[in-house]
Amino acid sequence: MPKSASVTRTPVRLLAVMLGVLLLAHLVQRAGPAKLMEGIVAVGWGLAWVFALAGLSHVAKTWAWRIILLDEKRHVSFPRMLGLRLASEAVGQLGALGQLFGEGLRVSLLDSAVPAANRIASVTVDRALFILSAALVTTTGMLAVLISLPLPHRVALYGKIAIFILVGVLLVAAVAVRRRWNVFSGPARVLGRIGPVSGWIERRRSLIESVEQTLLNFYHHTPGAFWGSFALNLACHALAVGEVYLTLRLMGIPVSAFECLAVEALTKLVNIMGVFNPGNLGTYEGGNMLIAKMFGLSAAAGLTLSMIRRVRALFWGAAGALCLTALSKAKSRGASSPEPERKSGVTGLSHVAVILANGLKSPVPRVGTLPVVLRSILSAHKAGAARIVIVLDHVDGPGIMRELVATHRLPAAIEWYQTGDTNPSIPFILGKVTGDDDYVALIAADRTYHPSLHRRAGEWKRDNDALAFTNGSRLAGIYLLSADCALDASRRCPHNCTTLEGLDAWLVSKCFVPCEPVQDEQWQRVLTSEDRLSAERKLEGWLVKPTDGIFARNNRRVSIPISRWAIRYPITPNMVSLFTLGVSLLSGIYFGLGGYWNMLFGALLSVFASILDGCDGEVARMKLQESDFGCWLDTLCDHLYYIFVFAGMIIGLAKGDGMRVYLVWGGLLFVGVIASLLTTALQRRRLAGARPEQYLKIWQARASSQSSNPFLYLGRHTEFIIRRCFLPYLFLFFAVFNIMKVVLILAALGSNVVWPIALYSYCSFGSGRMSPARPVVSA
Repeated sequence: MPKSASVTRTPVRLLAVMLGVLLLAHLVQRAGPAKLMEGIVAVGWGLAWVFALAGLSHVAKTWAWRIILLDEKRHVSFPRMLGLRLASEAVGQLGALGQLFGEGLRVSLLDSAVPAANRIASVTVDRALFILSAALVTTTGMLAVLISLPLPHRVALYGKIAIFILVGVLLVAAVAVRRRWNVFSGPARVLGRIGPVSGWIERRRSLIESVEQTLLNFYHHTPGAFWGSFALNLACHALAVGEVYLTLRLMGIPVSAFECLAVEALTKLVNIMGVFNPGNLGTYEGGNMLIAKMFGLSAAAGLTLSMIRRVRALFWGAAGALCLTALSKAKSRGASSPEPERKSGVTGLSHVAVILANGLKSPVPRVGTLPVVLRSILSAHKAGAARIVIVLDHVDGPGIMRELVATHRLPAAIEWYQTGDTNPSIPFILGKVTGDDDYVALIAADRTYHPSLHRRAGEWKRDNDALAFTNGSRLAGIYLLSADCALDASRRCPHNCTTLEGLDAWLVSKCFVPCEPVQDEQWQRVLTSEDRLSAERKLEGWLVKPTDGIFARNNRRVSIPISRWAIRYPITPNMVSLFTLGVSLLSGIYFGLGGYWNMLFGALLSVFASILDGCDGEVARMKLQESDFGCWLDTLCDHLYYIFVFAGMIIGLAKGDGMRVYLVWGGLLFVGVIASLLTTALQRRRLAGARPEQYLKIWQARASSQSSNPFLYLGRHTEFIIRRCFLPYLFLFFAVFNIMKVVLILAALGSNVVWPIALYSYCSFGSGRMSPARPVVSA
């Protein structure tokens, strides 16, 4: 797609979403905000049961898909297929194109051990069975509507026509499968005679015929699997009917299963009519209000039902987005690491990292709960080392090896080299490890290094034959040699040279060796207990980001001790992110309860969530568990924090004073919040590329470079207000003085200032996107 077309379509999609939000706000106003709130409160924690029913439905649909794979299912696990199912349906919520893209994801991300034709056929059969079972349920439900409701003549006529069409589709599908009609290959042969598409069709003709035969054979050769998968799809629709029944019962509305079947059938028709509306936003809710009126229910009841089901869809959609990120990352990692594996840094040069662990005593000193040797290994791996060679001696080497293996953190590209001497010759080591790589990085394993030092080692452009990392007159412990220089040193350097200092002295006498300056705070040798304490202190200093403001630095005073406690246990950064999300949800619930003390406690929980927000990244950096998935998970949790807190604030204020004006301001606020989240997400992807954690730093630099622009000047000097490290303290201030209504108004106005600035900078900075770099990011 041309870039101009993509840029044009993005505002159109945003406009469509905005119109859907406005339509939804209008429907809320028409139904009565107070009645809508009563219905939502009546459901309460019963929403968890709604989520559970939807989860069972996803499991059943995954099982139905797995049955279709027959013997090929041994190549792929059930959890992976469930993740693909959730990811596909998450993307499918964006409309017709999203559904097509979601099915493509299922095909492309399924295990490559499954043949392409079988992957395509399994997804096609699965979608066909789901559609046919939905058509059967819809037909049955519409018959129930015609029998049970006194419909106007014209509406009844339309209903009969729809039933006739659905029955016709079912019959044609049954006959086509029964008689093995060439539904795909026949039209392909016809299209193959048309000039413009003949070449494209002919190249894919064999694949089309293979998929078609697999489809037909599935019914004729394995009827048990066919009907088992069809029955599971029917069970999914039955669970959807149960969801309608449960939700209406929780709202205190007595309904029968027969009526719920009819409601679900009509809802499926609404989904079909709204498939071209991104997210079906507004049209889905409006359709449910009309269906409710048909059954003698209030418009508020229909809107409440649709809102509950919308929240359920968003919940599982978020789970699907996380699955999609994880699966995409796994495929990208597998595709970019063919055998034999050969990594390279951003400069395109590959290097071997030689970790000099000889002379260390077992057990190895630990910093941040990790052995210092392991810290060097993991850091070198993240810096793009193609090979990592660990040099050990024969005395303590076996114990150190066992200690490192027991951590289960070693990367795959590890090579062990055990010498017979405690202090082996550096030239001898270079002769053994130097191979086809462009340069060698010698790293002393008895010290800790700031991550930037390893990154700079991985980005060396090899301007000279050697590069020494120095702190004043001392070597910091990282020494880089070109492949030619390393081989030359292995032959000519005296064999009594056993230290980096000796190698440096010999190289300096032969050629010019440039130095890379290293500050005291960027490294620490760990030989004594005092050294280890200094290393721990410096590690805490490395947790502070350059973009941290005064409030973020104050939060670090509390979050770092919490992270220090957390790393002693098998707690991952993603666990911390999800726990923080739970605190954010609890904060939103207390805001939603209304009243002074509930609002105050909600504000305190919001501040606690703000403090915890820094812990996931701190744990990741201390345990060297940074990942792009963790970064995007943290971003998603940040977005959900704003939604939870603002939604609770709107509900609590409207519930406390009973004033509809709060709902009006709340609608304006949510328009601004959703638009701001969308525009900042688009901008983050464009500016940061493969380094999403660098987004704020890049944006600040770009905005500062255009300080004469008043729009960007305003954004640059006020963006701190919307950060999670500042905004909760603002909430607490207003909660203490019981003037939360002021927060709502200011937030509604401010959020609708944020997204125009973000959209403007998105367009203004669009031409200078950061080039993709290594996916080494902070969580």
